[in-house]
Amino acid sequence: MRIKFASPAKYILIASVLAMSVHIVASASDVALDQGLRECTSGSYTQALLALQTAYARADQTADKVKAASALAQTYMQMHQAARAEPYLAYAFDHASNKLDKAGYAIDFGNWQQQQGHAEQARYYYYTAQQLAEPDATIAISAGLNWQKLEAKSQTPAANLRNLQVLWQRVMQAGEQPQAASYSLNLGAQAKPLGTRGQNLAFQAFDYARKLAVKLGQARLQLEALDQLAQLYEEARRFDDALALTDQALLASQGLEAHDLLINIEWRHGRILRGQGKNTQAIAAYQRAIDHIEAIRTDIPVEYQDGRSSFRETLEPVYLGLADLLLQTSAQLDAVQKNTQLRRARDVLELLKQTELQDYLGDRCAVDTARANRKNSKDTVIADDTAILYPIILPDRLELLLETSKSIYSHSIPMSAAKIRADVLDFGNLLKDNLSFKAQAKRLYQALLAPVDAELTHQGIRTLVVVPDGVLRLLPFAALHDGQQFVIEKYAIAVVPALSLTNTSVRTHSDTAYKTLLAGMSEPGAVVDKLPGAMVQQLLAANPQTTANGRQVARAVLTRSLRNIPRASDNTVMSKPAQHQQLQQMLALAGVDEEIHTLEKLTSSQTLLNANFTVAAFSQKVKTGDYQIVHIASHGVFGGTADSTFVMAHDDLITMDNLQGFLRAGGMKNQELELLTLSACETAEGDDRAPLGLSGAALKARARSALGSLWPVSDDAATLLMGQFYRRLAEPATSKAQALQKAQLELMKNNQFSHPFYWAPFIMVGSWL
Repeated sequence: MRIKFASPAKYILIASVLAMSVHIVASASDVALDQGLRECTSGSYTQALLALQTAYARADQTADKVKAASALAQTYMQMHQAARAEPYLAYAFDHASNKLDKAGYAIDFGNWQQQQGHAEQARYYYYTAQQLAEPDATIAISAGLNWQKLEAKSQTPAANLRNLQVLWQRVMQAGEQPQAASYSLNLGAQAKPLGTRGQNLAFQAFDYARKLAVKLGQARLQLEALDQLAQLYEEARRFDDALALTDQALLASQGLEAHDLLINIEWRHGRILRGQGKNTQAIAAYQRAIDHIEAIRTDIPVEYQDGRSSFRETLEPVYLGLADLLLQTSAQLDAVQKNTQLRRARDVLELLKQTELQDYLGDRCAVDTARANRKNSKDTVIADDTAILYPIILPDRLELLLETSKSIYSHSIPMSAAKIRADVLDFGNLLKDNLSFKAQAKRLYQALLAPVDAELTHQGIRTLVVVPDGVLRLLPFAALHDGQQFVIEKYAIAVVPALSLTNTSVRTHSDTAYKTLLAGMSEPGAVVDKLPGAMVQQLLAANPQTTANGRQVARAVLTRSLRNIPRASDNTVMSKPAQHQQLQQMLALAGVDEEIHTLEKLTSSQTLLNANFTVAAFSQKVKTGDYQIVHIASHGVFGGTADSTFVMAHDDLITMDNLQGFLRAGGMKNQELELLTLSACETAEGDDRAPLGLSGAALKARARSALGSLWPVSDDAATLLMGQFYRRLAEPATSKAQALQKAQLELMKNNQFSHPFYWAPFIMVGSWL
């Protein structure tokens, strides 16, 4: 397994950068350009952008502006911000002053087109590069390698290998220069998947790159080559050889700023040492890998070009590997050492949760701000009646880490990740379909809570705060059953994305009620014309027979289609008049009017309802800073990323970035919201990242807490629960989690809504106080 902080085109892009950087640095008069290129090469992309943007703005000559534009484009591409790279790529290509430069920029533009899936355009630019640079062998090799990658999927492995062997001969003839080492790394990465002969070619290419890098004094290229060679040996299960090469790589890295490469090298180091039973050394190697991640946290690309989560592919295994080792080896320690090691495991899990939320949001700032605020908080002690539960899903087992005011405890349950996922999804489906659920509720209780029952009871725990992992984010813990009663009858439940991102200072109760902004949409307006096209198509394809049925179908379609919906701003389709009306009927929320009117009586509030609930009006109200609670009764759509997450106002969509902008401007600039409520959430069905949307909304809105639901329930049930919640919240010494618990218990007593389908999906995210 290998961490890749860029797409598989990484070495292609680096080859192109190096091919141009020789003449860029040599002729650059602007110090900022030189600095930016060095920062980019070392993986410090954020710093590189600052320097390169300065160079671009200050460039007086077209030639200097072209060089800065090209470097900016490369940096954006490494950061996976393709849309921002395109105008700079176009500028560099259009304004290049000579054929060789233009050929290099053509390759860059071809790589961008390839990453966007535009094969024909990529071929055009690669062909153009070859025509422009016929006398230049290095640019021809670069174009050839990129072209080969583009065509690889449509050719047989044998044909790909033949093409790479021809290119290999050209690389060998290119002379001893840094570009040749980069092209060798590129070629080896393409050859490695092509069977035994491909792996032999990859070994030759990587070893040639290593030797050439040493000869030319190119330490970073040497480190990359050693990393690739060690990976080859690990995959061949030649662990001693892989370890020897890894040790060489660590020695070669001394004095280098190469955190991006050392993450993978140290992670491999830890894996191999663990396999050899050297757990203490393995723990140290894993810790160093995480230290390297933290050092460049803001520069690690958030998402692969093919849409896979960078977190799950590259970072989660490192954090989980260390947590796994710490938990597994803690049993061998005495009480004091065990306590220390379990707290260390908890801290690693907190880092993992922070990074995961950053990945979901595509935004480092909101998470880093929350983390900084939490560090500055003086009141972070866990109350005597509160417990924090970390359920950790590992491939072969479930680990439970329980922290209370007295100590920290761990339990290991032999239950595979696949079994946990299947049970959680099955339980959710039983609840959402209003079917018999008790057996599954008991099974999940036995796995997740029975092992910690004794400590919870002994310490008189009344509030249970869960930091869920993976598929457990989709689990309504309130509905688990011990055979005698539901969990919600025993504990007030809250969910936090990470304790280190949660404001745990005690909420101050005053004689003056919180001022509340109530915003609701029972009858959608122009917003139906702003929905993503794929969502519109699936809604219309449902073809409901009646208006009432249409509303039910609409919400089902929303939850089941969100995994395939693009970002809210992409691919919108203006509906035809008949479709517009049909969408309005399907997305109507008849119970919203009653919900808003009920809450008007219970809160000190102002209301924006239907046509008055426009994006502009909402923005204007929240920017005043007059409100401590914002309650939105409208479709809140949570997809697998922040880009596919939004709330519907009457006229348009409110995205996460909109929410952040509104609630961090004007009078809200220096204050937090006490509570953000989204009472009509639709969460992507089966997507365990989607519930992060509610956590993300709270962070973006700078809200201490957020109240939402895992699935949509009937309007009547939502109205009753929200009314009860706000009544209880106004009671002295009642926390938000306790107010929700009491509201859920009241709903449970109602024969019409006693099934957990109605009350279990509501969750309090963030501060439970």
